[in-house]
Amino acid sequence: MKITHEVQISSDKDAFTNSREALASLLKQEMVLISDLKQDLELVNYQNLKNFPEYVLSLSHTKGAGAAVLAKKAEIASLGIDIEWSDRHLKDEAARFYRHPEDSSYKDKLELWTMKEAAFKALSPRGFPGVLVLSKIIIKDGEFYTNERPLIRGRVETHLKIVDNKKLWIAIAYTTLK
Repeated sequence: MKITHEVQISSDKDAFTNSREALASLLKQEMVLISDLKQDLELVNYQNLKNFPEYVLSLSHTKGAGAAVLAKKAEIASLGIDIEWSDRHLKDEAARFYRHPEDSSYKDKLELWTMKEAAFKALSPRGFPGVLVLSKIIIKDGEFYTNERPLIRGRVETHLKIVDNKKLWIAIAYTTLK
């Protein structure tokens, strides 16, 4: 199973360009060349490429950075990625919107936040009764799931990238075909 991700950092470019350049770089590793970021990388339902239906993907962006994660649909059911600069401030009272009582504990609130966002993106195409919100997603020991659909489980991991003495949290989540 091969899942690759790429982060594009450029404060001179907008979020669309940064995330699409990251995606184009991943596709280049797959020997797929992109000539037009907008037309060649047209998305369908956020996780699919119109021109390259054999891949599943996810995109994320934050100020001055964009990211992409890519895998083949034959190996991965769904993907999610989220990135956030570590200087983003999350108020303690905001935890009620994303924490679940069964979550593993994390010293850094933003690490859990990015994991929840990535898991949300990976869970969204799988279908849920009612509305899927971050506080329904349980992150426990590198796995994510909800009590509403406990059989749909995935894996989530975080990476910390240092860019010009700033920390960038990167969370990647995926579900497999089983």
